[in-house]
Amino acid sequence: MPRPIGHIDLLAVGKMRSKHWRLAQADYAQRLGFYTRLNLVEVKDFVGQGLPDMAAMQKEGDLLLKAAGSANRIILLSPEGEPLTSPALAQFVQKQIEVHGRLAFLIGGPVGFSDDVLAAAHHQIALSPLTFTHELARVIFLEQLYRAFTILNGENYHK
Repeated sequence: MPRPIGHIDLLAVGKMRSKHWRLAQADYAQRLGFYTRLNLVEVKDFVGQGLPDMAAMQKEGDLLLKAAGSANRIILLSPEGEPLTSPALAQFVQKQIEVHGRLAFLIGGPVGFSDDVLAAAHHQIALSPLTFTHELARVIFLEQLYRAFTILNGENYHK
């Protein structure tokens, strides 16, 4: 069994409402525990709470940045980010952990990231040019993160 390396925080706006997404998230989080220390954090979604979108995005951004406070590197998951293949993501994660140790990957709410979050980010990566619900984006990212660690450890999962 590989020795866990680094610490990864996955910070997301909104809660996982559907049981099947929560189960998928828990499955990948458990699998990732063999490779890294993983912390999943949900922050409140303010869209639809009677605030203008910009105010909601700012409140969500403030919560995301506060939750990312102990990370040495903030990486946004955004359709505008750098597209990576699974092997490229594996190399990216390995390098970021080796250099920075504790990483925070952020998934924004339905109206995106505030200017403060964009300014604080060190990098942006794209899961896809498509837009996903935050629940699906979380599961896709966790699966890709798990795939990245299996690639780094020469395991057969990726094939």
